[in-house]
Amino acid sequence: MNHIKDPKLKPYFIQIDEYNYSVFKTITATESGKEYDSVVGHCRNLDGALKCILNDTMRNKVVDTVKEYLIEYENVTNKLNQIINQ
Repeated sequence: MNHIKDPKLKPYFIQIDEYNYSVFKTITATESGKEYDSVVGHCRNLDGALKCILNDTMRNKVVDTVKEYLIEYENVTNKLNQIINQ
């Protein structure tokens, strides 16, 4: 089993096996301060895993308008594209 633990993707990482690409998010518990990994999704390919990260990131954004959402979506997409193209 392989992992993609690119520091630029933090707090996310991708676990790869023969069946899928599993996306995890490392979360720190508020009270104990302990870290644990939470499953974000299981995807067929790397492209799907990156979209899963994008969607999870957007779930945590607070916006008031569709325009603000689209701007944030584009910002997160650009950030992921920069990571891929480096």
